[in-house]
Amino acid sequence: MRILLALILMTPWHLCAQEVIKAPNPPNKEASPINQRRAYGNACGPASLLNAFQYGSEKWCKAFNSVPGDNSRTRLQHVVKTWGNKPSKHVKGVNRWNAKQGINLLDLTDMANEMQAAHFLPSIKNEVLTAKSRESRIDLLHRSHSRITKSLKKGLPPIISIRRYAYRFNKAVGQKSWWPIRSHFVVVIEIPEKLKRGATTFNIKYIDPYGGFIREGTIHTHTGSFQNSPFLGATMLKTSVGKSLVKSSEETLLTFSAIIGTW
Repeated sequence: MRILLALILMTPWHLCAQEVIKAPNPPNKEASPINQRRAYGNACGPASLLNAFQYGSEKWCKAFNSVPGDNSRTRLQHVVKTWGNKPSKHVKGVNRWNAKQGINLLDLTDMANEMQAAHFLPSIKNEVLTAKSRESRIDLLHRSHSRITKSLKKGLPPIISIRRYAYRFNKAVGQKSWWPIRSHFVVVIEIPEKLKRGATTFNIKYIDPYGGFIREGTIHTHTGSFQNSPFLGATMLKTSVGKSLVKSSEETLLTFSAIIGTW
């Protein structure tokens, strides 16, 4: 399995998919990714919202252009102050965003819908992508691909949540188990238009707000020894979310856990 996975991940992007769906407003000299590090170290959610709007179709760009500021720092500060500092509807006694923990999937979705409401845009949804009853991991991969493509086709590059797990000792049960370490939001801006029947992997191009980079990665059914993982696996070699919190002796896995978009 390791050899097969290595071969898949080494396959060049242009060979994996001849026909791709791209974000309506691709990165260019006039539009560059929002870099969360210019304002807050733990603002991947708000930064990804801005990136999703900025690289969307003309109507979605209105939500981006309406945010005051002329760079990553000023725009992010306005988003956090205006929408992030509101009380969470899902976690009692805290604001949607805070500098230590960032923001969760539900609160980020609430922020997205408030930001687009004044522009009469379609409702933005979220979905935790785990296998349904009698759904195979391959079926989950194809459903996840469908969610991403539908949002791109409707003009909004979707935000996806990736989460790192580590296999470590659990004192409560006296044995090792898989523990969630840290999650991160990125925006998908390119994906193969179609998957072959039974496909177990697909490539993506995405915006990583931690530094504001355009990256390439892979979503796949392979989860190694984490055989009961509720999520698909993700390989994003240049996005090291949570790696610094994992010991060299610990096995680790990056997963694709949820999506925010319109479909």
